[in-house]
Amino acid sequence: MKKTFMFLMIAIGISSVAFGQTPTSKDSKVEAQIIALEKAGWEAWKNKNAAWFQTNLADEALQVGGAGVLNKSQIVKTAGTDCEVKSFSLDDFKFLMLDKNSALIAFTGKQDGVCGGNTIPAKVYSTSVYVKRGGKWLNALYTETADQGTPVANQSGSSAEQAIRQTMTELFGALNRGDADAAGRIYTDDYQIVAENGKTTTKAQRLDAMRSGALRSSVAFDNLRVRQYGSTAIATYRVTGRSNALGTEQEINSLATVTLINNGGRWQVVSSHLTKADGN
Repeated sequence: MKKTFMFLMIAIGISSVAFGQTPTSKDSKVEAQIIALEKAGWEAWKNKNAAWFQTNLADEALQVGGAGVLNKSQIVKTAGTDCEVKSFSLDDFKFLMLDKNSALIAFTGKQDGVCGGNTIPAKVYSTSVYVKRGGKWLNALYTETADQGTPVANQSGSSAEQAIRQTMTELFGALNRGDADAAGRIYTDDYQIVAENGKTTTKAQRLDAMRSGALRSSVAFDNLRVRQYGSTAIATYRVTGRSNALGTEQEINSLATVTLINNGGRWQVVSSHLTKADGN
């Protein structure tokens, strides 16, 4: 269930201590059941088996990924229809029992194939939330982050724009869930952002603020335009939503100019400059 990968999940801030807990025998049994379900979901996606998702997703299920946010009916309708998956594997599972009727797993997914004519990211980090309803475990939410961004070698024109759009989608997803590690893979080491008030923030400062919780956001971008100059690209777009920095919440309605580079086969963000949109 996904344009880039399958099956529902959401990045939830769970401490490494919690993931390091030794599961009880009861938890181990649930863990085995849920891992088996996750693998079955990926197999159903590979085989375009929409009926599996109809039966094994919670009614409120959501998929969050490169295709945006899809609800259950959209997932069932589109299950793998525009994808040709040759193979996949799931490993490095981490399990946490949230309560007796809900559990979470995080894992690494690898896949070979295409969706919508675009190569699927070879490696993603995924998280799934499951809920127990009527004695049966159901997948309720899925999200994923690509490990290496979107390959861009030999891209030009619309294909490069699609790759950059995917990179920005992954970045905004990381910002909204407070995933500093995922954002850090997209920013170059010398990244900096210039805010509307002229204040400059470095990559290290921005990621530290995300990790501490001092910076939280719920933002989206639209009206993306891309101009490519060889291995460099300039992207402009509008940013809207809300941001909370050091306890002060504010509405965001800005125009962004972002510089990206093709660094070893992936787009990374070098700098961002924000300007208040008209009416602010």
